[in-house]
Amino acid sequence: MSLEAVIEKVKARVAAVDPNGPRKVLGVFQFNIKTASGVEQYVIDLKQLKVEKGTTSTPDVTVTLSVEDLIAVSARTLSVGDALTQGKLEIQGDATLAAKLAEVI
Repeated sequence: MSLEAVIEKVKARVAAVDPNGPRKVLGVFQFNIKTASGVEQYVIDLKQLKVEKGTTSTPDVTVTLSVEDLIAVSARTLSVGDALTQGKLEIQGDATLAAKLAEVI
């Protein structure tokens, strides 16, 4: 799986959310993904139901991890909890939303 595949998977999950129905997660996530060529940044906005490349000045949660660890978390071969305890994942912001990170990716 590639970074692009993970982002497409997240976009599909976000697109499947009923904008008028109840939502499990309601927040704005800033993802800083470390790659071999630098850092790629994405905003996953679950308030407006969109996923975009770039940054936001007001994220509820900021997540920093390597592309390899993002792929592993998305594939469910690495849990968010294990990534945190192993120092592979850095989270800043709303702890309640951060706890729901696995539902986002």
